Amino acid sequence: MALSKGQLTRQKMINLMYLVFIAMLALNVSTEVLDGFVMINDNIQESIVVTDERNKQIYADIAASYETNRDKTQDSYNRAQSVKAKTDSIFDYLQYLKLEIAKKTDGADADINNLKSKDNLDASSEVMISPVGGQGKKLKKILDTYREAMVAQIPDESKRKIVSSTLSTEPSARAKKDHKDWITSSFDGMPSIAVLTFLSELQMNVKQAEGEVLNDLAKNIDLKDIRVNELSAFVVPQSNMVMKGVPYKANIIMAAVDTTQRPRIVINGKELPSEKNGLYEVGTGASGTYKFDGFIELMDRSGLPVRRNFSQEYTVMEPMATVAPFWMDVLYAGVQNMLTIAVPGVASQDVQATVVSGGTLTPSGKDWVAVPSPSLIGQKFIISVSAKVNGTQQFIARKELRIRPLPEPLAFISYTDQNGAPKVFRKGVIARSILLGTQGIKASIDDGILNIPFQVLSFRTMSVDAMGNVTPEMSSGANFSSRQIEQMRRMTRGTILIISGIKAKGPDGIERDLYPMEVRIN
Repeated sequence: MALSKGQLTRQKMINLMYLVFIAMLALNVSTEVLDGFVMINDNIQESIVVTDERNKQIYADIAASYETNRDKTQDSYNRAQSVKAKTDSIFDYLQYLKLEIAKKTDGADADINNLKSKDNLDASSEVMISPVGGQGKKLKKILDTYREAMVAQIPDESKRKIVSSTLSTEPSARAKKDHKDWITSSFDGMPSIAVLTFLSELQMNVKQAEGEVLNDLAKNIDLKDIRVNELSAFVVPQSNMVMKGVPYKANIIMAAVDTTQRPRIVINGKELPSEKNGLYEVGTGASGTYKFDGFIELMDRSGLPVRRNFSQEYTVMEPMATVAPFWMDVLYAGVQNMLTIAVPGVASQDVQATVVSGGTLTPSGKDWVAVPSPSLIGQKFIISVSAKVNGTQQFIARKELRIRPLPEPLAFISYTDQNGAPKVFRKGVIARSILLGTQGIKASIDDGILNIPFQVLSFRTMSVDAMGNVTPEMSSGANFSSRQIEQMRRMTRGTILIISGIKAKGPDGIERDLYPMEVRIN
């Protein structure tokens, strides 16, 4: 069981005194300092007795619960017995080491509770570090194994850190600086009384770790039952909305209720008001999957809180309706067509779609991308939709779309006006300065529905002067060639520039001849 606040304070004082005495020994203080270790050791022994009695009581409670309800208590009982065996083994081994060091210090008749040669600096080294029979490595291995076994059974992170720290075999910062490992820094050249006190502290830490594990095992089996005075029946459906062909499923349960007290409910760190009677409501401002967690707490007969944690996920979906105009069910061949595929009442991540024929279909975030094959223009693009409903994959619908070629793109000149706003020029009058400030021409489908860019491959410009003379020049890809730029520089106001022979290629890979442009220089 966890230590009380007063016991923790006392333990901290013991640890502090231990460190102070070690420091004083380093200064070769008088033998009275060594006697101080006796006082520290006596205090540790008293703490061991108190902790051990508390642990025995928990063992007794678990055993009593096991006798009355073996099915409920079997796992906790078995784990408690395993913890007891491991703890007794390492505690007895530490006691054995204390006795061996005492014998090396005062002889075969040594009394570990009344050490005579307290300042002996060789005994602990012989027992723990000697190349032949030294126990240091064995102790470190046993401590490491025990610590990991106990930490694995403690759910609370802060308590795990405490147990890991008190049973750590990592050398201190000072020891690392002096290039000493845990064994050397703990036992080499240390006074016998200091080592006995250190081993006693390890015994106390082992008992405290045992108590932490037992405390959690006891909580898991509800040693203190909760009184109830009412039984109520509840229907908990997997979903209040089901699709045709999908079975409706619900759990019918009977819950025990204590009408004399309201449980304390905390959700996401905020306590639910008691007048809500357990009803949790939260706004749904955005679609997606959300999670909430918390705990519900009641008092048992002895007035101690009994807490149970919970966690739940739910999905918020956009309000939706399917509108499918018959004459617009088309996909354009060779390009990416964005589709939204949704099933009412089902989260987007649980919706699956596959192509039966016509091209490819791949997910893209919450949407889908369909690419019909150019060789299948005029045929149908068929999609099969399924969804996971209540854990089962169900076929939902089959959708047919017509495959059409892309509409013809139009050429244009892109420029920026004096306010920095982008502009598109397709035909009419344009200033020569603006025309010379552009690099060439572009092409795209931009009919208010589609916005698909094309790659201009080449084009031809022809200037027509007032006498009707025509001067043709060829481009450099999508850009004006140097001869075309010079041609435009020579043009005067009112001169007509015809851009023709425009060839462009779209994302479908098809090369097209575009309509010419007629430009009048202003």
